[in-house]
Amino acid sequence: MSKGINRRKFLKQTAAGAGLVILSGSASVRAYAANEKLNFAFVATGGRGESHLGLAKSNACVALCDVDLTHTEKAKQMFPDAKVYQDYRKMFDEMHGKIDAVVVATPDHQHAPAATRALSLGKHVYCEKPLTWCIHEARVMADLVKKKKVATQMGNQGHANQGNRRVVEWIRDGAIGDVKEVHTWTNRPVWLQGYSKLPPKKDVPDTLDWDCWIGGAPYRERGEHMHPFQWRGWLDYGAGTIGDMGCHTWDCVWWSLQPEAPISAEVVKVDGRNRITHPKSVIYRWEFGPNDWRPEFTAYWYSKPWKPPVPEEIMNDPYYKKKELSGSGSIFIGTKGKLYVAGDYGESPRLIPESFMQSYKQPERMEPSPGHHREFVMAAKGEKPWDYPKSNFTYAGPLVEAVLLPIVALKIGEKVYWDAENCRVKNNPKANRFVQREYRKGWEIVTA
Repeated sequence: MSKGINRRKFLKQTAAGAGLVILSGSASVRAYAANEKLNFAFVATGGRGESHLGLAKSNACVALCDVDLTHTEKAKQMFPDAKVYQDYRKMFDEMHGKIDAVVVATPDHQHAPAATRALSLGKHVYCEKPLTWCIHEARVMADLVKKKKVATQMGNQGHANQGNRRVVEWIRDGAIGDVKEVHTWTNRPVWLQGYSKLPPKKDVPDTLDWDCWIGGAPYRERGEHMHPFQWRGWLDYGAGTIGDMGCHTWDCVWWSLQPEAPISAEVVKVDGRNRITHPKSVIYRWEFGPNDWRPEFTAYWYSKPWKPPVPEEIMNDPYYKKKELSGSGSIFIGTKGKLYVAGDYGESPRLIPESFMQSYKQPERMEPSPGHHREFVMAAKGEKPWDYPKSNFTYAGPLVEAVLLPIVALKIGEKVYWDAENCRVKNNPKANRFVQREYRKGWEIVTA
């Protein structure tokens, strides 16, 4: 399996074509005056990428990179002086000395190849969720950040919300006793998946560099339901419903219970399993061991249309007019009660029934966030420590490893037992080909 390329080799390769000055030791991070602007580069400017362009409004944008020039055309109107690229490798070759911070909002399979290049050069990195396409990439990203000590943030903006903080406070306070089970569901997919055969081919417009879109993934001709949005359902490019929303909806589970790593993951139920895309619907199950303050617990993930049963605490409570669960959310089941979180971002957690909520004495509140994007900018400017962003890659990496492990079970077709220390599946060595991928030549991740 490909182990990626280290920083020395990466710099040597890129220096030849770009006149890159190689410094001894690790790339340095420059200091900023309180009112100094960060020079941003954006890798992907359409879709989620467009939503992050505002980061540079009060700072500066020096580079815009998107495989689809129709996307950079629009972004160029906001930042007319920014240089435009379709290949982020070329952007880093030519612009590395002018870039302070990089935002990566590509499809999942391009996250790590782009972000590790930026990290290896000592750049601050904001990367969309899920942090990576496969587990090994998440481990590499977290390790790189610990070495480089640059500011990072994964794009699960709900981590800055007050609601998620309430969940953490209540669980840590023992409001529902020891948590035994957690059930999380989503209203995704909202794209096609579960194919029985490949969809028809689709022409590549002159404005789209298809080879750069494929990047390090196995090459495939462009087809219907791939670019620009429905790539999420393809096994080679996206992480399905759990990759799209797991880092949002399941974040309160990971944050509140501090599981560090799962013991195992398996598929409980599946509809439309195939070798091309994620299934139409799936239910996943994890097992987590105890830590120093709570016992073991199990967790479940349901994709549309499946959900857990409506708790009797809702069915029998006049406070809840609708006797049904929200479109997405989580239910924590403890030895002393239950906690219901409606929605993806921890917006409205409630202890159920409502009488329980009203009688519960609230614990001390956590410090509120100054804002998801603001956390990143403050750390990048040195106003806060490099690890100040609450969903920095040292937090997000292990979370994403856990989120992606059930996909390994899906692909191999059996329950997998996880060796977190060595980043491998214990019970079936063949499953490890889904933990780490082979990259097309020239698109490898950078590991140091």
